[in-house]
Amino acid sequence: MSLDAATFCYPARQIAAVYDEHICTAGEPDVETEYLAREREHGTPSSGYRPALYVPGKNRRIVIIDKCFGMEGHARAWIADQIRLIAVRRKFEKETARCAN
Repeated sequence: MSLDAATFCYPARQIAAVYDEHICTAGEPDVETEYLAREREHGTPSSGYRPALYVPGKNRRIVIIDKCFGMEGHARAWIADQIRLIAVRRKFEKETARCAN
């Protein structure tokens, strides 16, 4: 992950906007996206971890500011699962739209 990446902060309810705006380009997701966990307070892991991701194709870091997990792995798993659910839903929507026409 690049240290000079632009950082964007979003609440969890806008995770679909994160997917559309930051992860996808022309409807195709960046498969190199890295799922991260950021310390809630820098230098104090005991304060918990926020789910985050890094999109290398756009050099962007996105942090979900209203979720906090006690373990780093849980924060990463949560964001990975949310992105996976959105990707599946978008694929289904595309296929359904194609069949309707």
